[in-house]
Amino acid sequence: MDFDANIRAAFEELPDALVAEVGLERALELTEKQPELLTEAIKKATEASGRALAERLKDDGPAMLARRRAERRAFEERLARRWAPPFDLAQMAMVVSYEAGEAFNEKHWQAAEGENDVVFVVLVRLHARACRIAEEVLVLLKAGFGQAALARWRALHEVAVVAFFIKEHDRDTAERYLLHENVEAWKGMEELQARVDRLGHEPFTEDELDTAKAAYEELVDRYGRKYASPYGWAQAALAAENPKYEKDTVTFRSIEEAVSLDHLRPYYRMASHGTHANPKGILFTPDALKSEPEVLLAGPGSTGLADPGQCALLSLTQVTTTLLTYKTGESAPLILTALLQLTDEAANAYVETQRAVERGDEVLSYGLFTRTRYRAAPRIAVERVRLRRAGYTAMRWAREQLRRRGTSDSPSAGPAETQSK
Repeated sequence: MDFDANIRAAFEELPDALVAEVGLERALELTEKQPELLTEAIKKATEASGRALAERLKDDGPAMLARRRAERRAFEERLARRWAPPFDLAQMAMVVSYEAGEAFNEKHWQAAEGENDVVFVVLVRLHARACRIAEEVLVLLKAGFGQAALARWRALHEVAVVAFFIKEHDRDTAERYLLHENVEAWKGMEELQARVDRLGHEPFTEDELDTAKAAYEELVDRYGRKYASPYGWAQAALAAENPKYEKDTVTFRSIEEAVSLDHLRPYYRMASHGTHANPKGILFTPDALKSEPEVLLAGPGSTGLADPGQCALLSLTQVTTTLLTYKTGESAPLILTALLQLTDEAANAYVETQRAVERGDEVLSYGLFTRTRYRAAPRIAVERVRLRRAGYTAMRWAREQLRRRGTSDSPSAGPAETQSK
């Protein structure tokens, strides 16, 4: 798709759209006597030209999409060949984790149901979620989105931390954890109800709101006001171990430290940069090519996959170990030994492949889409200024075209040529 050509055509059609909107004579009259009304007419004509541009782009879309999909397939095939050893080992470890969790649940769920074992329920659900997030991380890695994969691992680390904490504490903590869904539901309903008009949603009924609020208030009355905080379900357990939490509000970091997984805090912080819109998130791109520091990734890359790959396997193994060791079983040590072996080998393969890519053993940088790379910030800032000036020039150019139409039928220059004069 020749995007510039389509934009140029849209500009060339703008005077026609303006004449169609108000008529040539009226447009010429407005140019001389009421320019503010002309500005409004140009705005409407621009909207009409914009809609026409969208239709033109859609007409060209199939060919453009075919090219882009072919580029993506070629890139992902090259990426898969280069990163095949860690990808394959990681997939094996994920399958072992999934099948081990499935077998564990099948073996113990009836007894857990009879005993109303809430801890079992929580750990099984957390393990299922861990398996899914690990798969999501691998999908992102295979597509070349290392920073997104690291951001997704952040959630997997949270699952591992909560799994450790639930297992180390009693049934009461697991119950508080499950019941806390009512707190989150009520707060979500409150936020949505206050914005239904702006969002165009159907409001909750009074009965729905009353039921949700009653469940929320009953839990707060039972467990205390701090239970309403995001991690209030862990407040009592931590307060029993550390008196400061009788007053201090529990955070995720509090739980992380309690289960001794805070050594991963630096990686968690690094993963957070890809999640939030902070300055570090736009200045730090772990999957960018070191050989091209001036390039900003706006699409997939071929490097920076080792950290998220290793972190995901580590957290998945942690959650799987937590689940399988909750109940005694003769197969757990065997399965966990095999899982740890695969995880270690995959981690080593990730590191070796990352180093090979950085050495330039295979030039994968050319696998990047040239259309998805922007130059560094100073160039972008200039482009933004030029875009704003182009918008002003288009308005001025449209007025000039109307004047010319009143005196001549000769063809006119486009906005780029007008701007250059």
